[in-house]
Amino acid sequence: MVPTPAESTGIRLNPRVATRRGVAAAAAVILTAAGLSSAVAATQVTVKNPGQLTAVGPVNTEHGFPSWYEDSTKTRVELCLDAENPLCGFLPGDVPDETAPISFPDNFPDEAFYMLAGSELDLPGGGRAVLVLGLEAAFANTVTAGDQVVFGRQRIVVKGGPANAALEFKHPYGTITIDTDAAGDGKLVEDISPAAGNFTTALKSNVGPFLKWDPAVAPAAPEGYLGDPNQEHAVTGSPMKYNKFSVTGGGLSLETDQFGLQGKISTNRGVSADGAVHNGDMIDVFATSGPDSQLQVDGQGSAFATTPMISDPGSGRYYARIKLNGTAPESIKVTNIGDKPASSSIVKLAKPSTISVTKATFDGTSLTVGAVSGEDGALTVTDVGTLDNPAPGTPTEKSFPVKAPPANVTVKSASGSSASLQVTVSGGPATPAGLDPVTPQPDPGPVVETGGGSGTVTPAPDPTPATTATATAASPTLTRGGSVQLDGSASTGAATYKWRQVGGPAVTLSSDTAAKPVVSLPFYAKTTDTAPLPAVTEGAVRIELVVTDKAGVSSAPAFVDLAIQTDTVAVDPGSRHRLGTEMRIEGTSTLGTTTLLIPATTVVVYDTTPGRPVTKLGTAQVDTLGAWSLRAKPGPNRQITSVLVQTSRGGTATGAVATR
Repeated sequence: MVPTPAESTGIRLNPRVATRRGVAAAAAVILTAAGLSSAVAATQVTVKNPGQLTAVGPVNTEHGFPSWYEDSTKTRVELCLDAENPLCGFLPGDVPDETAPISFPDNFPDEAFYMLAGSELDLPGGGRAVLVLGLEAAFANTVTAGDQVVFGRQRIVVKGGPANAALEFKHPYGTITIDTDAAGDGKLVEDISPAAGNFTTALKSNVGPFLKWDPAVAPAAPEGYLGDPNQEHAVTGSPMKYNKFSVTGGGLSLETDQFGLQGKISTNRGVSADGAVHNGDMIDVFATSGPDSQLQVDGQGSAFATTPMISDPGSGRYYARIKLNGTAPESIKVTNIGDKPASSSIVKLAKPSTISVTKATFDGTSLTVGAVSGEDGALTVTDVGTLDNPAPGTPTEKSFPVKAPPANVTVKSASGSSASLQVTVSGGPATPAGLDPVTPQPDPGPVVETGGGSGTVTPAPDPTPATTATATAASPTLTRGGSVQLDGSASTGAATYKWRQVGGPAVTLSSDTAAKPVVSLPFYAKTTDTAPLPAVTEGAVRIELVVTDKAGVSSAPAFVDLAIQTDTVAVDPGSRHRLGTEMRIEGTSTLGTTTLLIPATTVVVYDTTPGRPVTKLGTAQVDTLGAWSLRAKPGPNRQITSVLVQTSRGGTATGAVATR
């Protein structure tokens, strides 16, 4: 299970820094909203890492995590999964049964690491600053298939430091500023990005290249490992050429070059089963791995025997054609027997496509699509329309009026067979260019019109300023789970302020008498929900401000209207569930042009299959690209055909689930 940032108090690299670590369920830096206080707002990443990671290996289907990650120096690391190996850094209780080999899911740790580095600084007066840098494999909720996440983390926790001070920390991957509170405490956690099943998001993190024990300092790192987590050592690998942890500010100037370091250098190449096609009495299997790997297709009883795969030298491509005896299986497993431990990959067995797209042209006004299908029934041109199918094997063609054609046309049959073809543009006028920008003219200043014969005007004396309320907001929109600062300081004659909500969904005001309070809107759906919520129907939030002068005279009310920004959520039409197998519900959640994803949007999915009560299927988090995915096994006799999705940002959507 993924712990919250509040549980993240330290790391477990050696006895000196052996407090527990955790996983923040955010997709970016966790900061308090700007405008609350100058001290909190300065906590931020000020220098980011230009190095980063470069590649992720294929998923090992034994545990559902990538076989390796690679950095810019071509160093690859893999998960260290040996409970009895002290170089893997597991603490007592991490593995459910430490006397048995690690296996997924029954005897698998909640979290493991491709690389984990940590350092600490002892502060005057008994305080401490702890640094964690890691590439972590964990689970969004529980140790189950489909819940796997990998993210890069940088975290600094300060306890008992200088009070109300701005501290600048430098480490091998960048610089972080942390403002401490009155107790001398402060923290920054950045996790990029814990998205279930999306293992490429970690490539964007602040981690990389991987740190290693400095070979110029004895002892040398254990063979096959970045270092030993049980002893501190000097490291190398910083893209900034700064292999230390230091702090300045608040009267401090401290540094150390000692780090605890964990990581297993990958000797595995992994394997990706790219496709398997049932073709008559044969099965054609395609896979990729490192050049000169030893791949095999695992046999399945009497259906077919274990078969080695062949490859062109140095290509990384592998192929096998296997004689099938009897009924075809649902999936094919490819194993790299050269890896230790062996890695594997599973792919669903598909039938050859019965469709051929023969034409996809756009003439400026119409998209013409031609196809031939070996099946009965209508054909669907994805996102365009329906293509008639007069008879199996008979060519068909149709024009669709469109202004903006897709780059590629995809045609699908009712059985799910599909084929694609790139669109060719055959004509059409050029798109009109935009208007030329208008050059602004100089400000002419005030325009004065005089009256009377003399051409002069005697200005009237200024009246005594009235008590007037003026209310504005830092943003015209309010997001569920977010906050916006209000500002009444421009009011005239104000001795006191009084704010109150007069319309829209219930919000919270940090103060109803401050000049600049903060208004917050709670989340909509929550992971703890057990039944769908009523649809969001409230309009904009309206806040009233009345100011009063020293004489007790109150102003007319001023109002601030905040539009509620709700995300747009959709269920992917490719979502599917075959009875007795894993269900895969996927979709998107977008929040317009906003970048507010802290914490990440949560999705709650309900089973709305007709004929039975609505029940909760599970939850998922939206990644930084706006995608979410829920994978689960509802049970051998429970077929899912439709779902309802509600999000923490207020979005609601329904969708059909294919039963293929």
